[in-house]
Amino acid sequence: MSLASFNKRSRPELFRTLTSKTFDLIVIGGGIFGASIFRDAALRGMSVALLEARDFASGTSSRSSKLIHGGLRYLKNFDFRLAWESCHERNLHLRLNKRLVRPLPFLIPFYQDRGESRLLVRIGMWIYELMAGFRNYRFHRFLNRDQTLRLAPGLPRAGLTGGCLYYDAAVDDCRWTLEIIKDGVRHGGLAVNYAPVCGFLRRNGSAKLSGVRFRDALGTGEYSTRGRCVVNATGVFGDQVRRLDRPDAPRLLRLSKGTHLVFADADVPVNVTMAFVSPLDGRLLFLIKREGCFLYGTSDDWETASPDAPVPGRSDVGYLLQSLARFMPQARLGRDQVKFVYSGFRALVSPGNTDADINPSAVTREDFIEVAPSGLISVMGGKLTTARVMAQRVLSRVSRALGRGRKGSRCQTKVRPVGGSHAAVAEGLASWVKRFPRCAAAFQTLFDRYGLDAQEICADVARLATSGRGDGCPAADDLLRAEVRYVCQNEMVCTVEDIIERRTGSLHWSPETRLERLRSGREVIQKELRLDDEEFAEQYESYRRHLKKFHSLPPENER
Repeated sequence: MSLASFNKRSRPELFRTLTSKTFDLIVIGGGIFGASIFRDAALRGMSVALLEARDFASGTSSRSSKLIHGGLRYLKNFDFRLAWESCHERNLHLRLNKRLVRPLPFLIPFYQDRGESRLLVRIGMWIYELMAGFRNYRFHRFLNRDQTLRLAPGLPRAGLTGGCLYYDAAVDDCRWTLEIIKDGVRHGGLAVNYAPVCGFLRRNGSAKLSGVRFRDALGTGEYSTRGRCVVNATGVFGDQVRRLDRPDAPRLLRLSKGTHLVFADADVPVNVTMAFVSPLDGRLLFLIKREGCFLYGTSDDWETASPDAPVPGRSDVGYLLQSLARFMPQARLGRDQVKFVYSGFRALVSPGNTDADINPSAVTREDFIEVAPSGLISVMGGKLTTARVMAQRVLSRVSRALGRGRKGSRCQTKVRPVGGSHAAVAEGLASWVKRFPRCAAAFQTLFDRYGLDAQEICADVARLATSGRGDGCPAADDLLRAEVRYVCQNEMVCTVEDIIERRTGSLHWSPETRLERLRSGREVIQKELRLDDEEFAEQYESYRRHLKKFHSLPPENER
């Protein structure tokens, strides 16, 4: 499979390949964990297929805090192994995948009468540096009161004694997941979305798995594909897939819901990402500075709702707003200032534990691997930051199950960047900026998002700019059309929601801006997805309802 056939039009041929071939490995789940396993396996030379029930990264992997971080708070839980691993993975990605993973300064303010003490943070920071082998992006430093206020002028001044500045990293989680899947496809893997698994195949009537049954969620067909090994990497749906194999499988997961609010940059009187302790319950919260906005969160509460319905609740929003109002009352950040909201579920490994009094924040974020009697390998728990090394652990189990010798035994993800080396990406960007200097900022964004694949988008932009206009300068619509065309042809876009929610553009935290982008790109979208006017209107309206349900504040009188 190549990116040229990684699109909706090629689905019939992909289904034929899936039904006619026996794979070394079948991965169920197209979030960050499934993506990482898929890419790792492809780079090892395994024949691998990935099946995702909905769209890639449509679950937890697009609803996180969008951080690649060492996990400073894990030190409070004495989870040193996870902190060590997280710090090393963060540093690896900052070096190897710097176009996607960017360093981000964090400020912790100190107060005389509340929050963490300077001494405790000083000890914690030295341990944090030690966990990273003293190779963090920059060494932490302590600030006096005036230096702290320059970075965060909106902080309450009464009792403020100073602050600490340290570094973690930020990432666009759904783009990160998509780029990892594309790299797996580029190296021979086969990936399909909207293909939910509905059962397993068995070897000659035995309990051992020999493949999976799945259906085309966009059509009516049901198919089966054979594989020597099957991995369940479905995140919050992990227990459901385990019970397709064993109906009596004990529950291993509990769901915790995290909600984020988004404020406009101009509304937040802070110039840097800030970490602070909630005055309500002592939980660590973040105001994360992003493109033109601040992400604020996250709540962390046990949830019993269906895994596919992470709807923001009144109590989640109320907790976040009350915490912020108590901590920084002068900012006057309330419901009226919230531009966007989203919630996501965390799958926490908590076998047999239903105690509601246990704080979800105290449950480890380490991954857990189960090998069932049938051979099904399930990976659960884990976090975005450590997905790559988690995939290594899973592939070690897969290699043993396959009985492989040298082939399939060596991991390459520690040395191979996603989507091209930094030098190659910089060279490609420079060549296009030289041709169209007025588009430098837009081309920089494209190369940051798509790596060397941005060459194809820029070539399309150049064609549009030089056909029918005398000035030869790309217009904003040219850039939009070229990007939409690229993702439709090379990133398995199947619906209009896929395009605007998880594929194109930078972070647009305005529902109306998202809808306007769909209207602007309508002509290209209809052509590439083969939608008539009625079908486009139906999908547009469906996405408008999606925004209202999942990305709008709940009424104040609603639970």
